[in-house]
Amino acid sequence: MRAFTPHNRKKSPRPGMTLIELLVAMTILAALMFGVSMIYFSCLKVYLRTAWKLPPYDEATMAVQEMTRQMRDAMLIDSFGADWLVVVIPRKDANHDNVLIDAGGSLSLTPGNQLAFYLSDDTGSLTASGNNLWLAVKAEGAESFTPKKKLAENIHPELNPTNPTTGQPYTMFRYWPDETRLWGVEMWITSTAQVYGQTRTQFAHSEVYLRNL
Repeated sequence: MRAFTPHNRKKSPRPGMTLIELLVAMTILAALMFGVSMIYFSCLKVYLRTAWKLPPYDEATMAVQEMTRQMRDAMLIDSFGADWLVVVIPRKDANHDNVLIDAGGSLSLTPGNQLAFYLSDDTGSLTASGNNLWLAVKAEGAESFTPKKKLAENIHPELNPTNPTTGQPYTMFRYWPDETRLWGVEMWITSTAQVYGQTRTQFAHSEVYLRNL
């Protein structure tokens, strides 16, 4: 049997990277990173210029959507003004269903909480003035409203579109207690936003009908 003995061969040194090659690789990598960063910041700049049109920057649309959702659950309008509105919500049972009563042989909704939409300052006080749109709740049996949620900021009714009949900006709320538009509320909301130092306005309009009549 032949015996194999290891050979002591001298290994050749592995070729390495020279300083010049390393510098070239770092230069190429830096150029690629610079190109990627330029593309990123260009896309970011375009996004920031258009982001004011989208939620949450579009305060007007957000406010109209939230008020529409709340008003569609109301049963009647209690009172209203140029920049405030109070609606009555039906009483709910434990299953969150409307409580009905027999009124002369026909079922009728039972009044429950009241919701107020109004302009105020950061505190939400009903007696303060400001450009923040608030929602306040008056619980059934309570004597006063309690601010619940700030719906939007930077609301400016004076920037609403002009009513051709009066020559003045449309009011925030218009109430239609007639047969044609029974219990309909028309809303005109205008918000402002600062984009690159410039004031931009965003306008939203809607007409809502109380669902629970």
